[in-house]
Amino acid sequence: MAVVTFLSAKGSPGVTTTALLAAALWPRPAVLVEADPAGGDLAARVPAPDGAPLDADRGLLPLLTSARHGLRASQVLDQAQVVAGGTRVVVGVGGPEQSTAAGPAWSALAGALRELDREPTGPLDVPLDVLVDAGRVGADPVHLDLLRASDLVVALVRSEVAAVLHARERLRVLGGALRRPDGSAPRTGVVVVGDLRRAARRADDCAAVLAGPAVEDLGRLPLDPAGAAVFDGAGTARPERTALVRAGRAVVATLAAAATTAHRLPAGAGAA
Repeated sequence: MAVVTFLSAKGSPGVTTTALLAAALWPRPAVLVEADPAGGDLAARVPAPDGAPLDADRGLLPLLTSARHGLRASQVLDQAQVVAGGTRVVVGVGGPEQSTAAGPAWSALAGALRELDREPTGPLDVPLDVLVDAGRVGADPVHLDLLRASDLVVALVRSEVAAVLHARERLRVLGGALRRPDGSAPRTGVVVVGDLRRAARRADDCAAVLAGPAVEDLGRLPLDPAGAAVFDGAGTARPERTALVRAGRAVVATLAAAATTAHRLPAGAGAA
């Protein structure tokens, strides 16, 4: 099992929507952890299965608050909630002030997530894959230890020149920052988001600019408001027929396979 982190360098390419899409289509048992230091919005976007709001007192904040005493995988699951559609999520903090105040607690959270993907835990009594919504990542991310603990880091990038240039520079900097003390690093790749019907070639060109020896091309996702609305709690008819979900099946299969391969790499193996 593995830890997969979704992030962006700039703009709003749909990190949370993609993380929800991946969690809904993931081929193995998984939990989605909303770890955006700027603040989460899952609680406002998706309801519980009965349509009620999620419990505002459960989520990442209680975990970070108690992390000074250490965290266990079971505590992460204690803070998870099931949303409409069956996805298990840990909702994020309220804003950047809480993220900054957490400080070293992010490292303890990273350790607990690694434990969660190794040990049979919870009612399923099986190891869980962990999907992390890390939000927009700047030059000195407060949750860097969490990114380093990932097996696979997935950067979402809009198929626009400015977005690609920002992403390329951010990935260059992150390439060194993600390296662990033993010399290993997470496997890293990009998913390009754009209007695939009208500008598929441009999306391919953007991926070609970003991909390299240590950054893989992991696929394309369309700009699809109708499909994205499914992950805002909207009652979309036949969501499996939306362009986002149809394209998402192939992308998520690629990510799940890449994460599993990365999880099996020996210590010391590079990101490439």
